[in-house]
Parts: sequence; structure tokens; C-alpha cells
Amino acid sequence: MKKIPDIPVPSAEFLAGLIAGAGLSVPQGAVLKLIAHAREMLRWNRSIRLTAITDPEEVAVKHVLDSLLLLRFTPFPGRILDFGSGAGYPGIPLAVALPGSSVVLLESSAKKCAFLSHARRILSLPNAEVVQGRLEARNPLALGRFEHIVTRATVPAEEMVPLLLPHLVPGGRFLAMGGPGRGGRKAKPPKKDRSLSRKTIPGRTVRFELPLGMGIREIREILAP
Repeated sequence: MKKIPDIPVPSAEFLAGLIAGAGLSVPQGAVLKLIAHAREMLRWNRSIRLTAITDPEEVAVKHVLDSLLLLRFTPFPGRILDFGSGAGYPGIPLAVALPGSSVVLLESSAKKCAFLSHARRILSLPNAEVVQGRLEARNPLALGRFEHIVTRATVPAEEMVPLLLPHLVPGGRFLAMGGPGRGGRKAKPPKKDRSLSRKTIPGRTVRFELPLGMGIREIREILAP
């Protein structure tokens, strides 16, 4: 992978230390791929809006490590859908860390899909697929069903449940990542299903601190019936 010296990126040592400090492990060569993804994101960010986070250490913590912390939260067998993938977080780090998984990166923006396809190509990720479109416009059978749906969109998790449940297998997990200052993406809320609005949605919320004082994170887990 060709190094572009004028774009500051996290060092391999720094990122590897973050991953080890979080009690996580990734395959050999994964750290370099994660850095290459960050570098390409920052390079493309000069022409299309992918992230507001550009400091190398913040990118490592708030984008890369934040995505990988899902591995500590729950195992990831089967298919994963990254809903509103944007710059590829958390979908691309999950595809890098889980080469045996199948990850669909769903994004409505054509420009962001072009970036995701570029990143998939240079990182050699045969287990990742880029799909352009909106989930609400798709028949659930078109994409198939998933064991996990993950998102960093800023819409409250409960508001997305009616849209996402048809795309999960029974017992599948919807994981919504949130927290102050995470640089998340705005997402258009789906139409509410009033039949669900008065029901208690089963699940749990896990809260934790990112290293280096970089904020609080929450992961909201909702299980499909």
C-alpha cells in the first residue's frame, strides 16, 4: 500500500497499543489495513465530506477503536449490515478484524459509495460488499437477512427498530452506537410504526469511556424476536 506522507495518520504502534489495551485482538496485518483505511478517508475528505475528525489520535480512538469495541460487546458470526456506512465505520474495521464474516456496507450517497468501493479495493476485502441505497426503499428479501445490523447514525435506536427488524434473523442483534462528540452522521428517521411505539423494546445499553479522555460511548443492543 503506497504511503502518502502529507496526510498525518495514526502510527501502527499507537493503534496496536489501543487495541491491546482494550483487550482485543485482530488478525496479522489488520493494523496496517486499518491505518490505510484511515489514510484514504482523510485523503478523500479533502474533496468530499466524510468526517469532521482529522487529528490522527482522534481518528484512531473515535473511529477505529470505537468500531472495534463492538467485538468486545458481542460475538459476530454470520452476516453483518453496516446501516448508513458513510466513511466505513464500523463496517470496514469489522470486515478487517473478522475475515470470515460477510459485511454489507449500505450507503445512500453515491460519492460515499465511491469511497467505500475504493477502500474495499485497496484493502483487499472480499468479505465486504458496497450497496448504494436506502434500507426503507428495499424489500427485505433483496439484501437477505442479517445476524447483526450496526449503525452510528444519530437517530434514536428505538425509532429505527420498525425499519430494521424485517432485515434481522430471529434472535439477531441491532447495535446502535452513540455518545457525545463521536462525530456521528445524521440520518433521516424512518416513519414510526405506531403499533410498536407503546411497547417496551427488549434490549440493553452498555456505556464505557474511550481512552485518553476522548468521551463516553453507548451501545444500545436490541434483539429481534
